[in-house]
Amino acid sequence: MDKEQNHRDDALLWDAFRRGDEEAFELIYRTHSSTLLSYGKRICPDHDLVKDALQDVFVEIWKRRENLRDLHTIKFYLFRVMRNRLTLLMQNNLTSYGDDFPEKNEDLLSPSIDFILMEQETITHQQTKLQEAISSLPSRQREAIMLAFYEDFSNEEIAKIMGINYQSVLNHLNRAYLSLRELLTEITLLLSLFLSYSFQKILF
Repeated sequence: MDKEQNHRDDALLWDAFRRGDEEAFELIYRTHSSTLLSYGKRICPDHDLVKDALQDVFVEIWKRRENLRDLHTIKFYLFRVMRNRLTLLMQNNLTSYGDDFPEKNEDLLSPSIDFILMEQETITHQQTKLQEAISSLPSRQREAIMLAFYEDFSNEEIAKIMGINYQSVLNHLNRAYLSLRELLTEITLLLSLFLSYSFQKILF
């Protein structure tokens, strides 16, 4: 199914949700909750706080459904709201997170990613190394890489989700790319594909 069709389906589903259709709300939750939970865990070390943020997001959008704007991409919207809500909760424990505290995006409701790599046994070791390398990146570089590669958001969408400008996204991706090249000495096909894809994001 192409993106245009996905956007049409999202628009219809969102419209039903805004009218109070509980089945539409449940479908939105089932479709996106696990991905949002995984995303939250990548930017916040307190997984209980991530779960609280996720619950708050869906409670809040249900309460405010009649006043929410039209949209075409539910996933993109929920990622932004989830990030803002988690940022707000983390703000209460700012000293606990240091550099991992995300930049806040002010223009939304106050406030997954299941990163499944190729499963062939022959590249299990490389998968582990790649995951370890990504996990070792600074939080904003790690988040940008995850949104770009695993969730396939455009650079413009990443900028809006993270609450930063377009050039900052390019900078984060470029630094992440260079760091991964230094961290990973075993350049396999998997790594080459990953870095090639990431580099295209940097250029475009």
